[in-house]
Amino acid sequence: MHACFITDNPDTHTHPVIGAVLEQLSAKHHVRVLDVCGLTARGVIAHEEKHSLADIYLLKSHAVQALEVARALEHRGALVVNSWFSSMTCQDRVLMADRMRDTGIAWPRTRLFVSSEDLPGPRGVLSELAFPLMIKSRYSCRGDLVARVDCVEQLGSIVRRRNEDSFILQEFVAGDGSDVKMWVIGQDVFAARRSSVLESMPSHTVPLVADEVPHEWASMALKIGRIFGLRLYGVDLLISRQGPVAIDVNAFPGFRGVPRADAALIALIERLRGYSSSLSAPASEFVGDRRV
Repeated sequence: MHACFITDNPDTHTHPVIGAVLEQLSAKHHVRVLDVCGLTARGVIAHEEKHSLADIYLLKSHAVQALEVARALEHRGALVVNSWFSSMTCQDRVLMADRMRDTGIAWPRTRLFVSSEDLPGPRGVLSELAFPLMIKSRYSCRGDLVARVDCVEQLGSIVRRRNEDSFILQEFVAGDGSDVKMWVIGQDVFAARRSSVLESMPSHTVPLVADEVPHEWASMALKIGRIFGLRLYGVDLLISRQGPVAIDVNAFPGFRGVPRADAALIALIERLRGYSSSLSAPASEFVGDRRV
């Protein structure tokens, strides 16, 4: 098997999960890392067109040029996990909200503002939404804007200070004090609790065992994967009084701290290409170390 990882990080080999996957896969298969950092999509695409397609490409990058390369490879008939379209959708919080509409999964109501100049006064559309609200950058990336706002004045101050080209306002969902992180590798579901991103203290992650994870959460995470066409992804949940609310979807996260994530990744890659492995997990759904 020829597997290719599309990345934008020269330190991918030292990543605690992806690095382990690369090392273990390389013992049995031809594995290549296509690092697009500092390169143009056109140049990478032209280079790849000179070579035969890999059996599978793993899109471990959200960079624009990586998405364009993945799209070009798919047009040539390549298997890309996750697809460029699924990955791109998870970068755009407006597209995510549109995709989640009428799915039966709770998701905060979302409004887009193209620029701070479009921010309405108290008699405008803001009057239709009750504070507190969440303000977020439209596009999800490292260091993006995610904050709670409690009044119009605070909202205006944040927007002017950040000078966001576009941003969204979402209804605020009161959780139980922590976020639930769900990770999915194929049909394998893992979960943990993490302190809220709104807390000033550093986040602390506590893995959950199967008995601590309601089947509803795992089923919701798997359904979201089907909605977005994802095989490798993360889902953030808030547990409100009305039940779980999905607030974010991440295509191919790093799976740091996820038990046996490297084994599950290798099993999925080999399963997709028809290979068997002693590391392969059953193709049934499980949370942590137990099936549910």
